[in-house]
Amino acid sequence: MSHKDAHLNLIDSSRQLFELDSGAEIEAGAGRLFGAGTSSHPAISNAAFRLDDELDPTELIEAARAFFGARERGFALWARAGAPEDRDLIEAAEGAGLQQVHETPEMVLGKRPPERPLPEGVELRRVDSAADAEDFWRVAADAYTSNGFPPEVFAHYDRHEGLAAANAASFLARLDGRPAAIAMTLVSRGVAGIYWVGTREEARGHGLAWAVTAAAVNAGFDLGGRLVSLQASAMGRPVYERMGFEPVYDYRLLLSRPAEANR
Repeated sequence: MSHKDAHLNLIDSSRQLFELDSGAEIEAGAGRLFGAGTSSHPAISNAAFRLDDELDPTELIEAARAFFGARERGFALWARAGAPEDRDLIEAAEGAGLQQVHETPEMVLGKRPPERPLPEGVELRRVDSAADAEDFWRVAADAYTSNGFPPEVFAHYDRHEGLAAANAASFLARLDGRPAAIAMTLVSRGVAGIYWVGTREEARGHGLAWAVTAAAVNAGFDLGGRLVSLQASAMGRPVYERMGFEPVYDYRLLLSRPAEANR
């Protein structure tokens, strides 16, 4: 299985995540995907992807600027740094004035992680109700504040059934009865993508990141994934490395601000 499948899983999964927001607008086709969430945050809720490596990068950027500019939005273009397929895309984006705002490693795993007992005081369950889903997104809002995510972004994920879609599994860990950590997997093209791994700040240091990530990884294999992939934060990378994840390239987020998108 090629790393291209992991890249396409990210794009497939991004579309599914946009669909969790009832106010999102999505344009898919012609070798690309644009998603504009209810939130106007340009680097989190508004993103552009190239599905077809042969699609002209200038055409892609112009189309993205038209789509997001019509909504008075900026957007983040996702590109694989170090991957030859996206060299032209990065060059075109930089030439068009897009600025790098973030870089994150793409990591993959081909086997189940070592088993560990749940930490003391932890209950781990699969999300299967609206109440669980609400707790899931509350944890995300708290956990991702450390990474600079505005907490209000998560309030727009109101289609809770998507957390339990046929190709998805979402997990919620409670520490001493309180929602504390989350992770989910979305499976497509033989790849189980791991998303929204997070632990509330006051619950860190108890082994919860391993517990929820391992649950999502194993569920991904159970749902038919042959490879597991994720985009690692600096905080999460040491945990993933201990699990056996290996980096394959970096994702570079290139930002077009609202005024630029209106050009």
